[in-house]
Amino acid sequence: MASERRFPHIMNLNVGGFVYTTTLNTITRDPNSMLGRMFSGRQEIAKDSKGNYFIDRDGSLFRHVLNFLRTWELCLPQPFDEFEQLRAEADFYQVGDLIKALQIPGEGRRKNPPSSDGLGVIIIFAKSDNGITRLYLKGREELIKEVFEEYTYQFCKRNGQYIEGEFTVPPWTAKARVFEHLCRHGFQLEGCNGGINEVAYPQFGDYKATEFQEYTFVRKNKLSL
Repeated sequence: MASERRFPHIMNLNVGGFVYTTTLNTITRDPNSMLGRMFSGRQEIAKDSKGNYFIDRDGSLFRHVLNFLRTWELCLPQPFDEFEQLRAEADFYQVGDLIKALQIPGEGRRKNPPSSDGLGVIIIFAKSDNGITRLYLKGREELIKEVFEEYTYQFCKRNGQYIEGEFTVPPWTAKARVFEHLCRHGFQLEGCNGGINEVAYPQFGDYKATEFQEYTFVRKNKLSL
């Protein structure tokens, strides 16, 4: 009988080019899931050239699977329009409670409930490449115009009342200043996650690594400005 493999307490997972750092306890929290079986020590797992455990799935959506294993709650950003894709990932990983959470009424899951006037969510996405950090934002158009009227931004996508685009942030403006700006407008940081997105260039025998962080800010109380 083959001996069981041992895994480190803290490990890196390369999921479709996105590198996540987590613990063995988190990744095996559902022992009946595919992840629980993979890291039970009884299976051989592929590794990339850097020694990260490799899973050939959607790297971006995996963060929601991992966050569910961390908290046992399904907390998705608003707006979120990839329920079908996330269901497919939950089915693949066989995380039973996540599958159940995603079965809650289809129509209710497909449409985000309207927020009261002045309330809502703004997501800040920070991407670092060659020492340069770019900030992107997503949220309801009226909220973004209210909060960031003094900033220059360019919208690249529109989905109904939701928009997303890129900040033009002065080089002396740190993320902390942007976060303080949100706090002054009544927003609080509700969650964050991040990792490394690696894109391979086989024709050059090289790859490019881009760090990213995503911050979700929520305003739950109507302001009297």
